[in-house]
Amino acid sequence: MKLKWRQLAGLAFALPAIIYFLVFFIYPLFFAIHLSLHDWDLIGPKQYVGLKNYTRMAADPVLYKSVFNTFYYVFGAAIPIWIFSLAYALWFNNRFRGKQIYVVIFLMACLMGLVPSLMAWRILLHQDYGLFNKIFVYSWGVIHKVNWLQNPRLAMIGIIITSLSTGIPFYAIYLIGAVASVPQEYYEVARLEGADFFQRLRHVILPTIKPVYLFVIVVSIISGFQYLGPFYILTGGGPVDATRVISLHIWNNAFFFNRFGYASSMTVGLLVLLVPITYISLRLGGER
Repeated sequence: MKLKWRQLAGLAFALPAIIYFLVFFIYPLFFAIHLSLHDWDLIGPKQYVGLKNYTRMAADPVLYKSVFNTFYYVFGAAIPIWIFSLAYALWFNNRFRGKQIYVVIFLMACLMGLVPSLMAWRILLHQDYGLFNKIFVYSWGVIHKVNWLQNPRLAMIGIIITSLSTGIPFYAIYLIGAVASVPQEYYEVARLEGADFFQRLRHVILPTIKPVYLFVIVVSIISGFQYLGPFYILTGGGPVDATRVISLHIWNNAFFFNRFGYASSMTVGLLVLLVPITYISLRLGGER
């Protein structure tokens, strides 16, 4: 009898989370699948079209361009995040004067809202008075000013830079705690064995923080595929669709062209794309 009441109590405590998951995750997923089989402009009645939206995806040249741009952005931003967030975590694990001040300054990027941060970056990357061009012109002697957000070759690089400014501190928070939790006895044994820094990193630190580091890798990849803010605010997908990613293409079809059925089919396609990518990431990390 006591066990039964404990089970009921546990279910009662878990019920709010279960309801939240069902309402905001499971129901939208099935509704998106249902909507992908219809044409709907959000005003009139839904019209069943079967797999028409999915066949339309195969003939959409802008979708192919957005898929390429998405992969370019995801791995262009994720790989530096993996490297530099770990580097900052290792640096903050050392003892040095003013460490707490550096930590606060470093993590302030996580406290700033997305829109104010992007507006600040728009100023920094501005062609005429942006700080980046000031550095290039006065420090490196570059004569021509760089048009970061309006050049098809540089626009994606500019957005990647803005993403790194907030992504590295955000993911470094997890790694700072993980690196700090590595037992000191492991370091002492490694020093007695004569291991240098890279050997300690490979055989002591990375195996110990592997679950957290794998979490950073998987979440950064998934978040990259879903990222919308910088592309919508800074470039709007331009110039010449150079920064049009899947998330922005879905947004435009849903809320600009009122093609909610087609947008839902692309959302389902994105989900299907993320499942094997997540599985491969977990397998490469040795997790089952």
